[in-house]
Amino acid sequence: MPLDLRLALVGFGHVGQRFAAGLLGRYARVLRARGLRLRVTGIATARHGVAVDRAGLDLGRCLRVVLKGGSLDPLHRGRRLPSVREFIARVPADVLVEVTTLDPRRGQPATSRVRQALARGLHVVTANKGPVAFALRPLRALAARKRRLFLHEGAVMDGTPVFNLVERCLPGCRILGFRGTLNSTTNLVLSRMEEGTTASAALREARALGIAEADARLDLEGWDAAVKACALANALMGGSVRPDRVRRRGISALTPLDARRALRAGTRLRLVARARRAGRVRVRVSVGPERVPFGDPLAGAGPDAALVLSTDLMGEIGVFERGANVDQTAYALLSDILAVADRNRREP
Repeated sequence: MPLDLRLALVGFGHVGQRFAAGLLGRYARVLRARGLRLRVTGIATARHGVAVDRAGLDLGRCLRVVLKGGSLDPLHRGRRLPSVREFIARVPADVLVEVTTLDPRRGQPATSRVRQALARGLHVVTANKGPVAFALRPLRALAARKRRLFLHEGAVMDGTPVFNLVERCLPGCRILGFRGTLNSTTNLVLSRMEEGTTASAALREARALGIAEADARLDLEGWDAAVKACALANALMGGSVRPDRVRRRGISALTPLDARRALRAGTRLRLVARARRAGRVRVRVSVGPERVPFGDPLAGAGPDAALVLSTDLMGEIGVFERGANVDQTAYALLSDILAVADRNRREP
């Protein structure tokens, strides 16, 4: 008998829309194989209204409405929900899927929304790195008290398994540090600058791919990479690092001439995030442009991303993502939801 899971989405931008489209098409084979039936019973957005339907929303219709710039409000059934807070409190769901935009200075309102959903007794799946960077420990503790899951594989490197890699495949390993190119937008911008393209033209390409933040300054000034680095440091190294404490420098001051000079020297300019242990408990994080030698895992071109972990028992381990796009982030949501389904089968 199929397992039925009800999903409520907070946010319906590029990632949320691609996830919904996957449920209508590409994900069907996976869901059938896992004996899982997913129903989206609610969507709350900042720009396109709120819709809840206990029987399940027509996702195809929702996508058509939003792509035309319309409102989801006419698809709503039942009592009006005037705020996202009211939506989270009342939507008939088992899992909250949180895919709103990033606030790198406070991690809000995403952190409060995750906390509210867990307190209500919902599982939470998010692609937002803010809650992981700002409040991982209290959110994990709340999830444990409520016997629910708080999963966030899509928060860093889209759908590439990073958090799951360490948790499931490296038992007993201590992460001593890491270095990575975690922001696909700056990788793309710097790659295009090597070819002589302006930063603004490269940024337009990143927006077309759906990988740039809504406010692209968060990419170019290193905020996105800093928040992701904090999420990794806190989740993998037991740190308690906040993004405003990260030594951060972006790429806004770099020019195509800088990028070509680096190439002539046998290197590539990349925005590199680093973390290392400082003593027994402290973790230090930095973000800034570096010249990376050809052949290094971090020297990938275009919107590639890479992460190299330094461990005590396994030495260095690297993961690589070729050509980041929103499809991979949407898949991370599916992967985490499958983990929720497995948990529900073990503990109905």
